[in-house]
Parts: sequence; C-alpha cells; structure tokens
Amino acid sequence: MFLIPIFFIDLYHRLILDIMTIPMMIIGLSIAFVPNMDISILNAFLTSALILFLLLLISWIFEKIRHKEGMGGGDIKLLAAMSTFLGVMNISFILLISSILALIVALISRKTRESGIPYAPFLVVSTLLLVLFGSSFLTWYMGII
Repeated sequence: MFLIPIFFIDLYHRLILDIMTIPMMIIGLSIAFVPNMDISILNAFLTSALILFLLLLISWIFEKIRHKEGMGGGDIKLLAAMSTFLGVMNISFILLISSILALIVALISRKTRESGIPYAPFLVVSTLLLVLFGSSFLTWYMGII
C-alpha cells in the first residue's frame, strides 16, 4: 500500500517522503517479529542495515568523485524499508531487476546524465514482478548467479 503512492510521487515530483518510508520500515520490522514468518527479525534488521550502510557509502563516494548526488536519500531509505519485508535474497533481486529496467528506459529515452530519472518507480515495478512471478524469477535469478 505504500508503494503505489511512492511510485507516482517519485515519478512526478522526484521525491520520496519519509512519512512513507519510515512507517514502512517500522511495520516491516514489526512483522518480522511474528513467529514463523518467511523473513526473520535478524534477516530483516541486518538486510536493512546493510542496505542503508552500503548505499549511503556508495552515494557518498559517488558524490565526492562526481560532485553531485547519484542516488537520492529517499531511494536509499525506500530500499532499506523494502528490505525489512523482503530479506537479503529478494532485495538483491529487486536491485538487479530495477537497475536493468532503469538502464533500458534511460537508453531508450535518451535522457542526459544531468536530467536523471526517478528510481523508485523501477523499484516498485521490480517488487511487483517479484510478488507476481516470484518463484519463477528467483529460480531463474539463482540459476544465473
């Protein structure tokens, strides 16, 4: 329910609100406490922390080298929130598929590097693909790595 408004807000305004991502993360971590869930609390917490740390580090390094923002903080917080629901394997799949989709759209639309494209819509579409075709995609994905 969080991903639909995030998709459109980022698409039209290039903005991902903390009022969406922070509650999403809290709910994801809370659900992970429920016994016998697919994603354990340890997996949810560590994956979220790892995503935050790695993407903030990569973004910081990119900004130091290129002197401009590469990935917005909203995208990083959204990925961390999503990872509380999805765990490490699923979030790595979403990162891969969303990056491929974004690259294809960027090449087709011929946007300049300076104009950029909002990334959250690609994260949402990738998550939808995972939810709808999860087992088939994950079987294929695990086969290539």
